[in-house]
Amino acid sequence: MNHDYEPTEFSKSLLAGVFAGIAATVITLVYNFYFRGSTGFSLSEIINVSTIIFVSILLMTVAGLFFYLFHHYFKKGTVIYIVVFVVLTLLAVYGSFNVQRSPNPLLSAEFRQLLLGVIIIYGVFASFIIPYLYNSKKI
Repeated sequence: MNHDYEPTEFSKSLLAGVFAGIAATVITLVYNFYFRGSTGFSLSEIINVSTIIFVSILLMTVAGLFFYLFHHYFKKGTVIYIVVFVVLTLLAVYGSFNVQRSPNPLLSAEFRQLLLGVIIIYGVFASFIIPYLYNSKKI
């Protein structure tokens, strides 16, 4: 049985998003463990292992679907997609500076640092890794 087939734009975009989500999960978990180990930050109701796993894969899969829409329906769709997701990342970074997690200023500052790192990781993967994976012939 021969199962060779030509992947469609949709399947390549979706798989790029899923793979980026898995990779972003691993990187974010490493960052989370390192950050918590080095700072002693203990609040874990919002950013924890289960939310990192679920949110990373979900967000990157949705970003892969958006990549498909931009790439398929717009001329220069990849460039537009990258610009849109870089802007969204910058807006999320800006918004993270205003997060008040706890009445304790130290805990709030540490939470903002953790959140900022997570946002940057997700932003880089959504903005650059998904288009790279989509266009890569080797992967």
